[in-house]
Amino acid sequence: MTVRRLLPILALALAARSPVAATSFVRVSDEALVDQAAAVVVARIESVDRRAGARSGGPVATEYAVRLERALKGTLGGPELRVRVPGGEGTNGRSLFVPGAPEFRPGERALLFLEPAGPAGDNTFRLLHLFLGAFHEAEAGGLRLAVRDLAAASELRVTPEGLAPVPSTSATPEGPRGFEAFARWIAARAAGKAAPGYLAPPVKFTLYSDAADGNHLRWFAFDAGGAVEWRALDAGQPGLAGGGYAEFQKALRAWSDEPATRIDYRYAGTTPATAGLARSDGINSVVFDDPNGFVTPFDCARGGVLAIGGPWYETETTSWRGEPWHRIVEGDVVVNNGLSCLFARAGNPSRLAEEILGHELGHTLGLGHACGDAVTPACASNALLDQALMRAFVHGDGRGARLEADDRAGLRKLYDQGPAPAAPARLAALALSPVEVSLTWKDRSADETGFRVEMRTLDGEFSDIGSVPANLKGALVEGLQPASSYVFRVRASRGGVLSEPSNEAAVVTPAVPAPCVADTWTLCLSGRYRVQATWKARDGRMGQAAVLPIPAADSGLFWFLEPDNAELLVKAHDGCAENGRRWIFIGPATNFQYLLTVTDTRTGKVRVYFNPLGGSPRAVTDDDAFGDCP
Repeated sequence: MTVRRLLPILALALAARSPVAATSFVRVSDEALVDQAAAVVVARIESVDRRAGARSGGPVATEYAVRLERALKGTLGGPELRVRVPGGEGTNGRSLFVPGAPEFRPGERALLFLEPAGPAGDNTFRLLHLFLGAFHEAEAGGLRLAVRDLAAASELRVTPEGLAPVPSTSATPEGPRGFEAFARWIAARAAGKAAPGYLAPPVKFTLYSDAADGNHLRWFAFDAGGAVEWRALDAGQPGLAGGGYAEFQKALRAWSDEPATRIDYRYAGTTPATAGLARSDGINSVVFDDPNGFVTPFDCARGGVLAIGGPWYETETTSWRGEPWHRIVEGDVVVNNGLSCLFARAGNPSRLAEEILGHELGHTLGLGHACGDAVTPACASNALLDQALMRAFVHGDGRGARLEADDRAGLRKLYDQGPAPAAPARLAALALSPVEVSLTWKDRSADETGFRVEMRTLDGEFSDIGSVPANLKGALVEGLQPASSYVFRVRASRGGVLSEPSNEAAVVTPAVPAPCVADTWTLCLSGRYRVQATWKARDGRMGQAAVLPIPAADSGLFWFLEPDNAELLVKAHDGCAENGRRWIFIGPATNFQYLLTVTDTRTGKVRVYFNPLGGSPRAVTDDDAFGDCP
């Protein structure tokens, strides 16, 4: 990529991008592969066309011209075949690389399980179950073997009793197949005959790298304190209560909460975009249920691919710490269709989904596998590696998206910013006016160059709102909204390296005293208390609560979705004779998130009541809400 003719932002938009990904799968037996395939062939690769998909106007794909040696199953339209796999050179200088989509060299001999990819009779095919249907001929110890490349695969096993992890007892994930013996066995099974066995005698974590130059991949956005926003397909994930949105957010947080790095993956809601790994669309997304038919659908009786995740990156390199790196500019995860049966069999489907999504997100950060594939140690040989989220197959034991020591070591290799300064402590927040908050803290670092102040609303994510110089122990935050809740934290910084955050300090700004005016969104209780509320659902829908009119002066109702479905009861009570305070009661009849604000319009004092998304709302009796008793 050259930048001398382009503004940096334009250069980034037009830069060639390539993704690297990893697949999650349930192994398909050799018997099932033979039975499902429309054709099985021994063939030799003649040529490679990486722009075939772009020229045809279809998805980015590489087309291999293949000469048939012999058909083990199926009737073909001639000796010249075309086999298409996802990935290759697209338009606008962008390329797509899909781990799990096998790569072949001209002259290479292979054994291929095929299904039609074009009109009947035109001899165009795709590989059955992506990499599971492709066997390369390889030599080892004087033997000719049929070998699958499972380096970019994470395996899970489904049994009649439920979900079980795949044991990792050797450095190779499956027994070696003799090439010719395997071909004979396939032909015999396709013909309904018995055949002798075909297995040949037996013969740390990684970072993804570009296949052309061997340089690794990383996001540069985090280095300057930036965040990467992710969205989830609005159709949701079948088989998961709530559509998988909560599980995806937990998977994102697992990586963002790693304290030794500045990784900041944020959930930004849903999207109708379905491009996923089919093309770069500038949206970091998880695409549920594989709407593009990217891989063969999952079959619980036979297995298949579970999910694929990986980054799009610039083909040209950028220097970081004196070494060339490929800049990641987009990430995508595609969850296969047909997984509802898998989640139905899992003891804890939510935690299984978290682990699958968390693993694939690790690949979007540039991480390879910790163990268990063709290029890493056997997981059974190292208990530390075997616990990693990034091992080559999921644990499936209900742990969810949990990072372990080896996962963190990989992140530090990619995103470590050097030793961080000590974090500030004893942060306190005080509202000085309806639009100002004073922050104070204890400085525990001797080498900081400044402090970064971060803020969020009760239901939001932290964002950086500014900095103050080194050695200061406080800050004034201005321009806030009256009658609003905020949460603050502070980090010490040194040359772009941030400390752990301080403790969090919450504060509510007062309102500007003014009479309460009832309307569609506002309750006025006891002639002085203004009550308003907002809500949010698990699927990302949100809005302002509307008033359901009732003939009562001291209590009222709110509805969220339908006016005949009351969600919140709010009541004001004069408790001055009982404890010298005015009380607020809240009766929720909902499992939605809500944020309810009660303002005393005479004094400007504000009380806020918050039930987070996924929380179990309880009735509230606040007998200390307001003073101002006679």
